[in-house]
Amino acid sequence: MESPLTQAHPPSGAEAESRGEPRAPARLLEYKRGGFVAFAAHATIGLVDRPPVVAVPGAPYYCLGLMAWQGRHLPLLDLNTLLRAYPEASAPAAGHVLVLAYQSAPGQPLQYGGVCAPWLVQMIEVADSQRCELPAEGDLWPWISLACFEYEGHAVPVLDTGRLFASPQS
Repeated sequence: MESPLTQAHPPSGAEAESRGEPRAPARLLEYKRGGFVAFAAHATIGLVDRPPVVAVPGAPYYCLGLMAWQGRHLPLLDLNTLLRAYPEASAPAAGHVLVLAYQSAPGQPLQYGGVCAPWLVQMIEVADSQRCELPAEGDLWPWISLACFEYEGHAVPVLDTGRLFASPQS
């Protein structure tokens, strides 16, 4: 049985490893200073340094435009703007773009999109015992998240790439 302290503070990845818990790889992205999200490692395709971006008239407020990648044009999303519901004037420049894969429906071919990565992305390992509640701020977390875990004192939502990029079904 877990103690109240363990329940209030889930173990870190290192603690989970020392207990022999199974762990899964994830990519940790700091989308704003002190704000983190994660993606399943298999959904992350690459990291592009400062790609040119073409603005698209009429694009959603959180879409910076299209970036060229391997002969395709990918939508580039700013997660901080999406989650705040408006652009932040003092936000750092994208710097890098994390390229993600998704399927609009099971059995469909892979599609790709990019999210701004103001800082470099980290590979971490996550255990079930790190599970926690989604962050209280923000209405979108339940719609775009698959799960949430605690990492170094932060609640880190695991985002569903299909929900970020796919068009809603009518």
